[in-house]
Amino acid sequence: MAITILIIPVYADPIVKTTSGGTINVGFVTDPVAPNPGDQTQIKLNFINKQSNSLQQHIDYKISVMQGSNQVFGIPVTHTAVGAVSIPFQFQTADTYQVIVEIDGILFQPIPPETATFTLNIGNSGAPSNGTSAGTIKIPTWVRNNAKYWSAGSIDDGTFAQGIQYMIKQKIIIIPPTSSGQPSSTITIPQWVKTNAGYWSKGQIDDPTFVMGIQYLIQHGIIHV
Repeated sequence: MAITILIIPVYADPIVKTTSGGTINVGFVTDPVAPNPGDQTQIKLNFINKQSNSLQQHIDYKISVMQGSNQVFGIPVTHTAVGAVSIPFQFQTADTYQVIVEIDGILFQPIPPETATFTLNIGNSGAPSNGTSAGTIKIPTWVRNNAKYWSAGSIDDGTFAQGIQYMIKQKIIIIPPTSSGQPSSTITIPQWVKTNAGYWSKGQIDDPTFVMGIQYLIQHGIIHV
């Protein structure tokens, strides 16, 4: 099925994140800002040069829309000459989605893939966010070691989840209030959460982006608090 990509010059009030490798900024917003299931939604991206703070021309990128561990939409590597795109998509159900934007080239030069991840709560607040609800975030520096070991496969999913759960209950980690889902009988953590943990352990993404993964685990009953 053909996908129409409309090119537009600027977007209003995007959320801006730096890619995992620190090369470029990505601006993200949706139209409507708070889409509901079934709405025809435009996912709008602009690629921002960190030095000039202007649109970066000639970007090779791809997009994955994840609902939990399932990819519900994706665009393979695509080129934008002007550095700004609007992509139509219809979210089918109310849930928390992750939109993962991968950068594979700049100015016709390939680069090692770098990603920026954005969260959408469809049928709830709807609006794109930095990954957290309003509230306090407190994560001790030493927790990065646990994230590093887990992302490297030195500890398993269950051990990591239990450790995070314990630290939240003991108020070692403080995150914004998050509604718990039904406890899960199996512990299967999506790969994007593990990838984010690895980036966070290296200081390549910020605390709110890491907390986005913790909130996902709580919402889906993998961690119960």
